[in-house]
Amino acid sequence: MPALAQGPGWTANSTIAKIVDTANGGVNVRLTPDLSGCTSQSGYGQLYASLYPNHPGINRIKATLLTAYATGTTVSIYLSDNTCTIQEVLLGGH
Repeated sequence: MPALAQGPGWTANSTIAKIVDTANGGVNVRLTPDLSGCTSQSGYGQLYASLYPNHPGINRIKATLLTAYATGTTVSIYLSDNTCTIQEVLLGGH
């Protein structure tokens, strides 16, 4: 069952499956359970949410994502639009 078909809104409590640093300086994130219907940067497909390089909190959000990935901690991600653009991350989930 997907975490969320599309934004805007919070994903279900999820774990980080993959983190991709993209060529443009952004980050793509794959969650478990999977997202669907996303339009990710750099062509990674509909399962990846995207954190764009112009986001003012990119470094802090990436640090939170890496912490969640390394520790297996649950997260919820706020997607600001229907392409799965990451706006906020809640470490520990809802």
